[in-house]
Amino acid sequence: MKSAISFSLILFCMCVFQMSTSYTLCAQQQQQQQQTIKPSFPISEIIFIIQLLDKIELKGSEVDALLEVKSLLIIPVVNAQKENKPITELLSIDFKVQQAQLLLSFLQRATLNGADAERYKRFIDTIIIAANPKK
Repeated sequence: MKSAISFSLILFCMCVFQMSTSYTLCAQQQQQQQQTIKPSFPISEIIFIIQLLDKIELKGSEVDALLEVKSLLIIPVVNAQKENKPITELLSIDFKVQQAQLLLSFLQRATLNGADAERYKRFIDTIIIAANPKK
């Protein structure tokens, strides 16, 4: 009888520990998804990335995600063009971490030529640096 109660108590404690660990991980993941980053890019580089996104292959289930990410890039460029800003001017773009991850995921599918490799890498590195604050 005592061993059954002890076993039940141990099992209960393990369940409580597992649930609290799962809750903590879930809360951390939600907090990270709400976190925003604000990388800055030259307007010309954003246009280059929009053009790359226009050429990737995707599944129907990914259309909404792609359109959301593209709109984060297109809207600031359109506004900058209305203000006649030079294409060398830097624009800061607010991304939620999840949106930045989606953008990077879509860009991994892009097909580039060698001449565009440095531009592509600069853009990717800028997002990664913005997402990893200096310690």
